Amino acid sequence: MGRPKKNSSQDLVMILDEFYETEGYGDPRRLKFSNLEAFANSKGITAKAYDFKRDEKVRKRIEELTEMSEIERVAEHDVGYRNLDIEGFLKKCRTTDDLVKWLTEVDGYWRGMYDYCQPLIARDKRFMREKSSLERKITELENDNALEQKKLKDTVSEMNSLKKENMYLRKMLRTYLYPNLANEILRQNTKGKVPVPENNAVNEDAMGKLIEGPFPAAFDGVQGKAKKKPGWKEQLEADLERGLGSDGK
Repeated sequence: MGRPKKNSSQDLVMILDEFYETEGYGDPRRLKFSNLEAFANSKGITAKAYDFKRDEKVRKRIEELTEMSEIERVAEHDVGYRNLDIEGFLKKCRTTDDLVKWLTEVDGYWRGMYDYCQPLIARDKRFMREKSSLERKITELENDNALEQKKLKDTVSEMNSLKKENMYLRKMLRTYLYPNLANEILRQNTKGKVPVPENNAVNEDAMGKLIEGPFPAAFDGVQGKAKKKPGWKEQLEADLERGLGSDGK
């Protein structure tokens, strides 16, 4: 397990920004870890060069400041096409020394343009790589979001189904297992071994339904009273009534 950090990443970045704006003079080339250590110590903060070097947020902030400085330099630099002015060249260069001097000047100008453009090209390539990486990340996040939306929809549907089933089961419990009925079942089956409150008025109808009558129907997905199947007595009476009705007697 590594040692705990003396300063948080936020503290180190704040030290970095303060140094950059004051003793760094807005020059990213002065953002050396040894300079940051010395600046922190001058403020009474104990921070070593390797603390800054190892901190990912500090390194990222240095990159940001470097890129910002480069963009500002591009905005201030006057970049333009330089005409060779061939006619002026021929009139001006009458000796070999004149020719060498003039070509050396032109070569220096275009060399400066080359040196200036190389970091910009490298930066643009890096930006394109980052853009491609971010676009892939966006696509992955969109796919993940679509999957999570589907899961959420399925979860909501399942939750609604369970809610309906729960309401049905609560209704069945109130009908068949209210407390007095449960106590009466205990009294009859335990023969007094389990203490049950004496004041226990049990509805005989409900007791008959539970013990002799039909059991509660399973939840069929529709909230409401399940259709009862007639017993053999009811079925016989119905058959007799239909039989009597057929001959008019």
